[in-house]
Order: sequence, then structure tokens, then C-alpha cells
Amino acid sequence: MICERCSNETHRPEKCTYCGRMVCRDCEKSSKNSKKEGRLVICKTCWGGMKKRQKFKTA
Repeated sequence: MICERCSNETHRPEKCTYCGRMVCRDCEKSSKNSKKEGRLVICKTCWGGMKKRQKFKTA
């Protein structure tokens, strides 16, 4: 699989919850398990947006 953010090849990409892109472990800024929403992943690009970051932190 190819990372949609950096175009590197990766074996285990994860889908960013906020932009919907498949990102590799290097492009993944943070992830956590939420009881309501399941697994949340935020990429480095979405981490720069304050509204997306606040939504991630409050979940």
C-alpha cells in the first residue's frame, strides 16, 4: 500500500479520521481508542488545524 500523504510504501496504513486519507506510521501524529467512536487516528496535516485537533482531544 502507498501512503496518500507522503507517497511512501507501507505495510499497515491507517485511515485518518478527519481527512479520510490512508497514512503510514510516520505521517500519523496520534491515535487513541474511544469508547463511542472506536479507533481515532489523526495525521500530521490535520493536527495543524486547531478545530480538528480540539475535536480529537475532546473525543
